[in-house]
Amino acid sequence: MRNWRMVGVIVLLASVLAAGCAARSAPSQATDSGAWEISPEEAPAAEASYGGGEYSDYDINYGSMERLIVREASLDLVVPDTETAASEITSMAETLDGYVISSNMYRYDEGIRASITLRVPAENLDEALERLHELATEVRSENVSGQDVTEEYVDLQSRLRHLEATEERLLVFLDEAEDTEAALAVYQQLQGVQAEMEQVKGRITYLEQSVAMSSITANLTPDKMAQPLQVAGWRPEGTLRDALQTLVRVMQFLVDALIVIVIVVIPVLLAIAVPIVAIILVIRAIVRHRRARKAATAQQPGA
Repeated sequence: MRNWRMVGVIVLLASVLAAGCAARSAPSQATDSGAWEISPEEAPAAEASYGGGEYSDYDINYGSMERLIVREASLDLVVPDTETAASEITSMAETLDGYVISSNMYRYDEGIRASITLRVPAENLDEALERLHELATEVRSENVSGQDVTEEYVDLQSRLRHLEATEERLLVFLDEAEDTEAALAVYQQLQGVQAEMEQVKGRITYLEQSVAMSSITANLTPDKMAQPLQVAGWRPEGTLRDALQTLVRVMQFLVDALIVIVIVVIPVLLAIAVPIVAIILVIRAIVRHRRARKAATAQQPGA
């Protein structure tokens, strides 16, 4: 009977844990390195109380703590030479304690385009953007965005503490189990809790790295490819634009004509043609009738 009571307590404990953790879900994003810590004083969270199988959270004042912001940037740059600029960007990332995640070169007859993604410490993001501006002859577009993950981070810490407290309690139950059935039930619950703990720890690390290291994507286009094609004052893109405009006007005229024909001309023609056809059919019928009478009269004897 004691074992069944223990199993019942385990099931109740797992149910409360699942209900509590289900209320704490968060979106997912990834980064590669860095660290960020929040002390318990900065991130007050729940303490578990298992006397009644429930836990409660203290109120968390998110506004009073340091905000955790994930910052990202993307730029489209025109540079004198793509390969040289790519090399300088790699060196710049290393100088700012960052690194290049990916670098792709695309070769065309007219030149080389490139796309480079790098990470730099968040405190160096503005300096990195300034250096990228210095490399470019033109900045065609630039976008810097930020995502506040403070609330999610604090909630994950609270959730992790609940899971750790649950793990400790399940380990006590496991030690107290007197037979294989009870031990197996405890062990299954313990595995589920530990798996969820790993997921939460992974997400926390994820956010720490995202906050610590900002991502920058730079798309590079050489000057030669950025300039409009022009031969001896002739600009083919202008001719192409004029040709497209002419094509659009012609197509517009044809579509308008078709609409007029379908909506106006065909009904009018039908309205005129129906009576005319009816008159022609009546006349042909009268003519045939007269011819038939004449033929019949000609065949009578003595006519």
